[in-house]
Amino acid sequence: MYRYMISFSYEAPTGIGFAGVEWPCKRQIRSMADVTKIMNDLRSKGYINAVILGFSLFADPTPAPAPQAAS
Repeated sequence: MYRYMISFSYEAPTGIGFAGVEWPCKRQIRSMADVTKIMNDLRSKGYINAVILGFSLFADPTPAPAPQAAS
């Protein structure tokens, strides 16, 4: 599972709103079609005319392996 920080703008009652959300995905974002799908999902959740401004993949939460001691 991949996790992204998605920042976006949308139409708010008082003008333009800006928001950021953590977005889990089964696969990496690789194309504009992927971005459009997320944008449409945000719109279906009530964010009017949501437009994605940027996204960033979170670091892998799995810790790095500990260094091996020399023998």
